[in-house]
Amino acid sequence: MTTIAFKIFSCIFFIMVFLYLIKKNLKTKKVTNYLRNINFQNMMDIDNKILIKSNRTVDEEINDCQKFVNKAVNHTLINQNEIFYRSENPKISIVIPMYNAEGYIENAIYAIENQDYKDIEIIIIDDKSKDNCIELVKQLMKKDPRINLYKNKETKGTLYSKSIGVIYSKGKYVLVSDQDDLYTQEDAFSTMHYLLEKYKLDILGFATIFVKTINLRDRKTLRIFKNTPIYYQPYISYRMYFCNNNTVRRIGDVIWNYIYKRSIFMQSISQIDDKIMNTRMNCHEDFLLFFLLTRNAKSLKNIKRIFYAHIYWVNSTKETILFSKKEKNKKKIDYNCLSYINYIEFLLYRTRDTVHDKRIASYELKNWYLNHKCKNNIFIKEKAKNLCKLFLENHYIEQDVKEQILHILNTTK
Repeated sequence: MTTIAFKIFSCIFFIMVFLYLIKKNLKTKKVTNYLRNINFQNMMDIDNKILIKSNRTVDEEINDCQKFVNKAVNHTLINQNEIFYRSENPKISIVIPMYNAEGYIENAIYAIENQDYKDIEIIIIDDKSKDNCIELVKQLMKKDPRINLYKNKETKGTLYSKSIGVIYSKGKYVLVSDQDDLYTQEDAFSTMHYLLEKYKLDILGFATIFVKTINLRDRKTLRIFKNTPIYYQPYISYRMYFCNNNTVRRIGDVIWNYIYKRSIFMQSISQIDDKIMNTRMNCHEDFLLFFLLTRNAKSLKNIKRIFYAHIYWVNSTKETILFSKKEKNKKKIDYNCLSYINYIEFLLYRTRDTVHDKRIASYELKNWYLNHKCKNNIFIKEKAKNLCKLFLENHYIEQDVKEQILHILNTTK
């Protein structure tokens, strides 16, 4: 009896495994065909869309952004009955570092879900949040299997979170978005992907609108005014700095208004040492990433379309979402200054043997430390002092910078 029961059990088990594999294969084919059909339709229409929309006025572009953003803020899907499918090899990965983002993380995700390009994944890296944002993301994950949530074991900062998100990603191309910002047009991803493939680009840049708001959590409409500042960098090259014999000038500093080939991003991450990666860079980490990304890229193009809204906060009588007012003021000073010094230290070692770039670290030291209130910040006093000594010993510096360094060292003995 035991042998017969075992045989029956074995047969049932193998039949169940067989049926499961068939079901999985059918589902994979269904997802693949679904994505292929959508992308094929996009490829047929995209040339006409780009041609038509590239000739629009700024006001027409902003009106479209307003309509699209309102849907995201109201948590409304363009296609209410849409079913999202997970792809094992998505074309685009969107990385979002998250910390205490319950007031706006849903808005960011809805703006992504309303894109007409569906072959994507959303990578969310939670940096030990203390509010309800993780539960909100988990609720959205039940409907959208393209969302992936990862949690840092301890608070690591945005440089680490952005980098680990890219490492976890599977897409050929990567976008990195701030948790409170929004993509602003339905055809953003389809246009990006089309142009990246058509021109074989490593990086594609697009325009951004800067939007003020008091507190997005309490608002059902995010108003984009026609005089909203527009951020566009048509002259950005493969270098973040313009350098000649007499001039150094930074011509780019953020990563959210570009889409990158993942291999370029991975190459850039590998060039950041563990000490800086683990120093909780929460401010100006984009300087460091963009510095490397523009150096590693071999092909870069910019388009005028407004595909991103950078939300920034004005003073409110209410407590801010990220921190209480008291917390924010204290942390801002400390982490801003620490991030400045980390970045300058990185530049010092990265550029001192490069003739074309040898003045960059000196330029940033002068602008972001010697001429900044960080100069008197107790939090970084010793670190900054050691960095100044390194400049005197190892790096080319202008005479006025050298004199300021010597003055600081003499007055801090």
